[in-house]
Amino acid sequence: MSTPVIVPADLWDEDDKTGSIVLWLYADGATVKEGDLIAEVLVEKVTLELEAPATGTLRIQVEPEVVVNKGDTVAIIE
Repeated sequence: MSTPVIVPADLWDEDDKTGSIVLWLYADGATVKEGDLIAEVLVEKVTLELEAPATGTLRIQVEPEVVVNKGDTVAIIE
């Protein structure tokens, strides 16, 4: 069994401290490949795309519209 990969909320600029997942593009438990777009993140009225940092099974940790701090874990890829 491989080590799970944490998907952090760290895409945005240094000045922005919080953001939220707008939409998960894959369901919890789906198989994703490294580089797949897995979610849309809203930060200061700008929508960014979140890519899978690894290949594996997506385990969503944060529901859409929940505000997260920069660096928080939003998903794990097993």
